Amino acid sequence: MAQRPLSLGVATRRVLADEVTDDLRDAIVSHELEPGRKLTEDELAAQLGVSRGPVREALMRLEREGLVVIERHRGATIASWNRQDIEEIYSLRGALEELALEWACKNATSADIAEMEDILKEYSALTDKQRTPKTTSRIDLDFHSALFRAAHHERLNRSWEILRSQIHTFLNYTWSQDDSINKKFLPHWTPDHAKLLDIIKEKRVDEARDVIHRHVARGLERVVTHFEEQPAKVKKQVTKA
Repeated sequence: MAQRPLSLGVATRRVLADEVTDDLRDAIVSHELEPGRKLTEDELAAQLGVSRGPVREALMRLEREGLVVIERHRGATIASWNRQDIEEIYSLRGALEELALEWACKNATSADIAEMEDILKEYSALTDKQRTPKTTSRIDLDFHSALFRAAHHERLNRSWEILRSQIHTFLNYTWSQDDSINKKFLPHWTPDHAKLLDIIKEKRVDEARDVIHRHVARGLERVVTHFEEQPAKVKKQVTKA
């Protein structure tokens, strides 16, 4: 029996939803869409030149990533984070990265290691002017995502993908707020990440826990200094606008 042809309409909608999701994610990560801001499907659809369907699907995806909050009868708003939220996210990140590093020590292939080496080279090749918050935060997350892939633990990698966008938002915002942080931290970026890679190469599982915990703790310390949002104030400003 001949199979019925697949519907091209569904595929087109999925492509649109992907594009809308990427555009909205980039706007949230860059703080172009600020925490607490209300999002309406009609306004977004008109601005992006699409129907409401792809916008609705994109908002649902971003809710799963923790970037959007959707409430019944109230619609969607950009997520806000207080200190407890950030500490919870980073405590979970620490647990996930510890497991990822341990599994990467056992399972990383030569291709995985080459990918992480290429990311280190990409960062090292940048000039000081090119090391913008947007570029540095993207490369940082690329390295850690490659580490998770090197673990070859599918469920662990999916858990990381849920946190990734929130952490990207924190990093991008933090590094854009205080140049003293950049001057203090950025010179250590390559050696810190090269050390993680050396642990994987040499399969030093016993050392992995302490190193990754210190790495994540330093990240938390930087983020809480500059990223604690004030949802009530943000909401008030949006209402006045």
